[in-house]
Amino acid sequence: MEQARYQEIANEIAYAIVMGEYREGEKIHGRSTLAGRFNVSPETIRRAIAILQSEGVVGVRQGIGIIVNSKSQAEKFLRSYNQKSEIQTLMEELKSLMKKRREIDREIDIIFERLSNYADRYITRWTDVDEIEVKPGSPAVGRTLRDLKVRETTGATVVAVIRNGNEYFSPQADYVLRAGDILLVVSSKESKNKIESILK
Repeated sequence: MEQARYQEIANEIAYAIVMGEYREGEKIHGRSTLAGRFNVSPETIRRAIAILQSEGVVGVRQGIGIIVNSKSQAEKFLRSYNQKSEIQTLMEELKSLMKKRREIDREIDIIFERLSNYADRYITRWTDVDEIEVKPGSPAVGRTLRDLKVRETTGATVVAVIRNGNEYFSPQADYVLRAGDILLVVSSKESKNKIESILK
């Protein structure tokens, strides 16, 4: 905070020179007076004057004190100060935006991971459409899909039945199976094994 304060004081003194409060060749109040005016330590004033001296705005003469050297240099110093302030502001804004972007990226990664896991489970569960024939002598002959409880016991879905070359899509639960029927079943490998065991 002390460092930022002496930079601000240097800026205020330069502004006072530009506005005519201090004229070229005139003496500025001593460090102690300036310290009281800005309510800071003499060391802080010394640093502020050192900045202005390095930029040619003021000079420090032995036995005389702080003298205004150049109004134009004070104007140049202010322009430079304002540009630095603008750059600092833009840097802070950029840092803030980058922080927000990182937070958004983390949220995107989390959602993507959840979606990927969900998709993997879904795809793994419904990977194949299999054709399973109802053989003569199968316990499923003459029974309905409701009787067999295919979905409840296997997790598989019968999406169609092929009978005598004709396809019957989305068969109802009361659809009665016959020997030679071919079931189109959407299932996982495990579900396929279960439904085959029911139809044997």
